[in-house]
Amino acid sequence: MADPRNVPRVLIVDDDPQIGEMIQEILQMANCEVLEARSGEEALEVLRRENRAGRPVDILLLDILMPGISGYEVISRVKSDPDLTGTSIIVTTALSSIADKTLGLGMGADDYLTKPFDPRELLARIQVIMRIRRTEQSLRERNRELALLNEISRTIISSLELEEVLNAMMEGVQRMFPVVAGALVLLDEDVGGFAFRRTIREHPLMGKPLPPGTSILGHVVTSGTPYLASDVAQDPLFSPLVDGGGRPVSSYLCVPLTVRERVVGALGLADKADGPFTETDRDLLQTLAGAAAVAIENAQLYAEVADYAQNLERSQAQLIQAEKMAAIGRLTASIAHEINNPLQALHNTIHLALSERLPLEKRQEYLGMAQKEVERLIGIIQRMLDFYRPSQGAAVLSDVNRILLNALAIVEKRLQHSRIQLHVRLDENLPPVLAIPDQLTQVFLNILINAVEAMPEGGDLRVGSLLTEDGRWVLVAIRDSGPGLTPDQMAHLFEPFYTTKPSGTGLGLAISYGIVERHGGTIEVSSQPGQGATFVVRLPVART
Repeated sequence: MADPRNVPRVLIVDDDPQIGEMIQEILQMANCEVLEARSGEEALEVLRRENRAGRPVDILLLDILMPGISGYEVISRVKSDPDLTGTSIIVTTALSSIADKTLGLGMGADDYLTKPFDPRELLARIQVIMRIRRTEQSLRERNRELALLNEISRTIISSLELEEVLNAMMEGVQRMFPVVAGALVLLDEDVGGFAFRRTIREHPLMGKPLPPGTSILGHVVTSGTPYLASDVAQDPLFSPLVDGGGRPVSSYLCVPLTVRERVVGALGLADKADGPFTETDRDLLQTLAGAAAVAIENAQLYAEVADYAQNLERSQAQLIQAEKMAAIGRLTASIAHEINNPLQALHNTIHLALSERLPLEKRQEYLGMAQKEVERLIGIIQRMLDFYRPSQGAAVLSDVNRILLNALAIVEKRLQHSRIQLHVRLDENLPPVLAIPDQLTQVFLNILINAVEAMPEGGDLRVGSLLTEDGRWVLVAIRDSGPGLTPDQMAHLFEPFYTTKPSGTGLGLAISYGIVERHGGTIEVSSQPGQGATFVVRLPVART
């Protein structure tokens, strides 16, 4: 029995009933489905009616000379109608002049038969046109599939989130293949098998790890080759539970998800609604699976990189916090002294204020002094807490001068104990920078402590800030009068664990370098042996 999709549907338009009946008999003998019309108007009506009913006419056998509108007018209307323009037209007429033939062909007719014609010639022309129509239909279908495939592939690779990639993949599969069921599985190296990650319908094994080789899916994951089972009842690899999900299935198509010759999963489809699976289906699904496999690997790599970045960020935060503690440790003696002074003063003033022999006014004076020392202690402790507290990691508009002065306040006692003269010259009109304040405090504090330790016998420490002439950078310079650095020392100064001191960790300047770099700035040093060292921190002005 002929496939109805391959049976030509022919509309005969001729005002001569005898000719129409003769052509109809010829076509019916050749297994054509035939319709008739006696005028151009009726022909157009039949074409539109059949098209609306989803039964479009393939070929229009059209006489030119008819009552009412001519065949030429019918050709013009058919070819100008978007719903009918795909109809093939064979002109059948007694007009034999070259002008008549070229006119019809020029208006869009596909072929021309001059009456009287041999029935064999008519059938041959119809076969040729149907062959062309099938080829064109196949090309259109192929183009539609390729366009859809391209659209789905773009959607799949547009995301780096694995769950979004998997969802887009299954949505694309359902748009391209009208299947009853389907599943996407991914290899799970931890359990040595595969697991269902997405299904078109509910699956009893969803999320459960399965060993390879126990089904068509397992076979494809293991072998890395596509598999088409036209009749699963006769297929030894088919697993009703794994492949079919416990539902009746008659045919199954499965392809691997492969990236650089490495299988990462498989995609299986069951029972296509519009007919059996074909080799074209297999090729399309393989192409789609190739794009999906790349997108899946990219998403998995992105997740790994994101995890690594988060771990690295946590490690950096811990390292910064540890170095803060190390900096506090280097200042322990001076901090203790700075706290001890107001405590001693507080103790003395309270002792005096408690004396019963003192007049009331004197007691109030001593209590006022005690209050000032308490406020001084609060200020010292608050500065230390602000510095000690782990960074929140949020960059805000910041005043570099204020941050610098805060760092100087923390080392103030150390400078005094080390007999170091401090010279400060700040540009009071600096624009703000986008920074994490406590991290910049740590940078300045590291440089200041290093400068103090470079001048154990005392010296001069010069601190300054300014705005570059182009207004794009804020510069902070810290210069000591210590012994300076050799070229070899300067070359390694910002390397982790490099130190010129016997008790140093070698992390302070390395961490400071990383902090400034993450702020979009630079930190540089210039020095010569015997002439001290100058550190310059360069930070970008915040864009407004």
